[in-house]
Amino acid sequence: MARHADPALPERRRSQILEAARECFRERGFRLSTIEEICAEARISPGALYRYFDSKADIIAAIALDARAEAEAMLERVNGSEGLIEGLAELARAFFETFDGDGDAALLADIWAEAARDPLLAKALLIRDQIAVGRLAAAIERAQRAGSIYPALPATEAAEALIAGLEGMALRRALRRENETSEAVRRYRSLALHILKPKR
Repeated sequence: MARHADPALPERRRSQILEAARECFRERGFRLSTIEEICAEARISPGALYRYFDSKADIIAAIALDARAEAEAMLERVNGSEGLIEGLAELARAFFETFDGDGDAALLADIWAEAARDPLLAKALLIRDQIAVGRLAAAIERAQRAGSIYPALPATEAAEALIAGLEGMALRRALRRENETSEAVRRYRSLALHILKPKR
């Protein structure tokens, strides 16, 4: 009897490799982790890994772009006036919780450090960053047209500041070993209120 290929296998295998790579990068950092260690963690051969990724740099790019795609999906739900502020607070909560695990914030820093060295990774991340900024700026403009917020900055600059604040706070929380997400969300919500100035 003929065997049929599992159509879900490629995506499962890709996820398996990325999760193994995350674990290695958390423990040893991107630079010190090897393809062999990632393969051992994923329990696959190097040949199997290279069917999905050409290099270690491709793997970290995939991790970074997957994280950006998740953030973009959250931004799709950010809309309205009071909804905009609360949506940003929920976005912050989800983002902070993503990087609360051991080594996760270091992984975020590793991604940015590698992007500073690798022009191709930097270009890919900048494209996704522009998408995220554009979506948030559009939500800000909608709320502004509705007369429910009075931003201190033009919409795109406000979106840039809010995203930079989110990422910067995530790294500072890691540096300080902060585990209380609610307090970080409160601080981020306060930042959003100062930038967006909702109608009282």
